[in-house]
Amino acid sequence: MKNYTIFFGLLLTSLLIGCRQGYVVENGHVFYEYWNEVSGQNKKLLEKADAGTFQKIDFDCGCSFTFGKDKKSVYIDGKQIENIDPNSFKFIGNYTFADKDSVYFFGFYNDLNECAIKGVSPNKITLLKYPWSKSGKILIHGNDTIHVGDIEEFIPVDEDWGKTKKKVINKNKILIGADPATFEVINSYSGKDKYHVYEFGKIKE
Repeated sequence: MKNYTIFFGLLLTSLLIGCRQGYVVENGHVFYEYWNEVSGQNKKLLEKADAGTFQKIDFDCGCSFTFGKDKKSVYIDGKQIENIDPNSFKFIGNYTFADKDSVYFFGFYNDLNECAIKGVSPNKITLLKYPWSKSGKILIHGNDTIHVGDIEEFIPVDEDWGKTKKKVINKNKILIGADPATFEVINSYSGKDKYHVYEFGKIKE
């Protein structure tokens, strides 16, 4: 039994060492190491990264990302993120980050370089329940925005739905004519009230 314990301990240690992920500076270059189930352990050269100023960044954000920065750029999982100021880049909460000029949401996305919340100042954003936030009369879902006149009455229902006393909102769409008092969520994109069934922000025909 003792030999088996030692064997499995060594095997686990080997696997942990073999599955490295993060940034490495070697011989004047910056590399990003990562594990892929198909190709195994990989090491990618970050051609534009400045080795002399590169450093890892740690945020207590509950994210699975690996952050890094040099004098010009921020890097997330080895990808250079354009137009973010590395010196003022900080974590706000709920997968939301900011620099001196802009706010970014990295909770879900198609492209890490398309995560800026347009038209929102980092000094004027209030976080609500993930992934909702607001700035003045602008309601924010992820990095999508919509103007809501009675935003002070907004209550998140779940990650995809919210409502005010007069409006039902699905992500960044107001359901025209929907009755908040009788509205029920069906799934992430559909719901119903006493009048209609709605899908993708519209009455289902």
